[in-house]
Amino acid sequence: MLFDSDRLLFLAGPCSLESLDTCLPVAKCLAELREIHPELNIVFKGSFDKANRTAISGARGTGLTEGLKILSEIKERFNFPVITDIHDTTQISAV
Repeated sequence: MLFDSDRLLFLAGPCSLESLDTCLPVAKCLAELREIHPELNIVFKGSFDKANRTAISGARGTGLTEGLKILSEIKERFNFPVITDIHDTTQISAV
């Protein structure tokens, strides 16, 4: 998807993709924001592996397979471009 370079690019979403149930309300709010502010380029962002979390004991996320399913569902339901981060070159082809 190409973006209008005259519009602000807004990357937003949960820090970590915990589950589809936690991501859907966030995506719904972002879709509502997009309706109110069509001048924004909104991209849904979430991490399937939160390696750089605040506490070593903190949850890392859903993992690659489940995380990509969540991002795909958000993309389909809300027509958002999606983005995530990778931490290892072995994740590139899947993402």
